[in-house]
Amino acid sequence: MPRPGRRGRLPFEIIAGRNSVRAALEARRREVATVVLDRSAGGVPVDEIRRLAGEAGARLNVASSRDLTKLVGGDFHQGVAAYVARIPTPTWEELAAAARAGRPLVVLDHVEDPRNLGAVVRAAAALGAGGVFFPPRRQVGITPAVAKVAEGGLEYVPTLPVSNVGGFLGQVKDAGIWRYGLEADGEAQMGELDFDEGAAFVFGGEGTGLSLAARRECDAVVAITLASDVSSLNVAAAAAVTLYEFRRQHPLAEAVDRRG
Repeated sequence: MPRPGRRGRLPFEIIAGRNSVRAALEARRREVATVVLDRSAGGVPVDEIRRLAGEAGARLNVASSRDLTKLVGGDFHQGVAAYVARIPTPTWEELAAAARAGRPLVVLDHVEDPRNLGAVVRAAAALGAGGVFFPPRRQVGITPAVAKVAEGGLEYVPTLPVSNVGGFLGQVKDAGIWRYGLEADGEAQMGELDFDEGAAFVFGGEGTGLSLAARRECDAVVAITLASDVSSLNVAAAAAVTLYEFRRQHPLAEAVDRRG
């Protein structure tokens, strides 16, 4: 089984998927110690990863597809995985300041599907969120499967555990940040509410929605208007819609036009 390099002292974690590994190599926010390629993988995307790995000083290893699947815990790796150092964690003061300046916080209240968590992280990164927070219990953590779905989003938005969602939302309030819960029976409708520039958005778990403790902490509970025969959006879709509406109201100064 391939082993990580030992150049750094930070603990290493595994990411998988061509876009995830390429993003880590391009972003240069953390050390990429070793890139592991399926020995049969080829083509322009893999050649580009090889080139970027060489520029980053990462070790290149090859393995069978079976070994890669065993390494990352599934067959979603697209023939590419990497051992990467953990991204340095911003301080709460830095995250709160960023939120007050228009980079909203995303708070997840027990999301259990890794595909949903990965998609939330991807939307958060794409729409300029300041961080994604989640409780470590009864919630999926950051796994190679999450990294694959996030498609490189983990390189651009901090993902941080919080011991208690309700307590954390109290801390968010103390920092002067407005807290908006998303729920189908919300009192306000998306598009009719002006979000404060300093905002945190709270999303409940699949099938359960917001917990009572989290809902009580929210300054407003917002509903997304849907067609009459559709009951709800999943948490990842709800996060993307909400963050897009926030960004429509509060555009990023450095926003780039990426169409298509």
